[in-house]
Amino acid sequence: MPIHNWSRVSDGMFHWFHQLWIVSIAEWLNENRLPEGFYAIGETYAEGHIPDVLAVEDRPPENGRHMTRAEEGFGVAVAELPPKTRFTYESETEAYLAKQNLLAVRSFEGILVAVIEVVSPGNKSSKDAFGKFITKTTGFLDQGVHVLVIDLFPPTPRDPQGIHQAIWSERFDGDFEFHPDKPLTLASYMAGDGETVPRAYVEPIAVGDVLPPTSLFLWTGRYINLDLETAYQDAWAVYPAPLKPRIEKPD
Repeated sequence: MPIHNWSRVSDGMFHWFHQLWIVSIAEWLNENRLPEGFYAIGETYAEGHIPDVLAVEDRPPENGRHMTRAEEGFGVAVAELPPKTRFTYESETEAYLAKQNLLAVRSFEGILVAVIEVVSPGNKSSKDAFGKFITKTTGFLDQGVHVLVIDLFPPTPRDPQGIHQAIWSERFDGDFEFHPDKPLTLASYMAGDGETVPRAYVEPIAVGDVLPPTSLFLWTGRYINLDLETAYQDAWAVYPAPLKPRIEKPD
């Protein structure tokens, strides 16, 4: 199913789809697609932030989380098969420490392992809101929490080169080659662990594209492929029919 043009609808109409999609993603992950003991749920975080997809709890004192022996064969190793995105960015500088939260995936120990953020128009509505979103996202990476950012909205004056450049430039060096014909973004961030530097796997997308499989890191150097397309279709199937024509009409 092609990505719809959500810029045509009100914030409230997208918010409803956003909630449906989050639930669909969580259901997909919880159908035996996470390691034993891991789970995905929607969580409410500090300062009134509502995470999109969650799957772990309180952070351990050290940065990041290492695989148990039982988990070592789960998922895909970056060293063997890097995520298939058009762009990869590797940090050459050490991240600053911060404390922020978002949608989460948690382990059986209750450790927050990864978060999934679906960008909403409200995240870009003001300088203050955008700044809080960037701070929250980079804060997760600083704490060793892996992040997947999904942005189905075109750039604004606050992120003229796209959401990834705004996030990455907050902590690390390097410019992203923005493609105007693919102005939307899937950005999967692998947090560093002291030995491995953070990396970003970025896939530019556009209205009309089918969502590709997207990497979700659960450990440094290892990820699973998340089927965003199936979850999107499931959410769209229960989106109110009277609201669909405005979004479906051709450009």
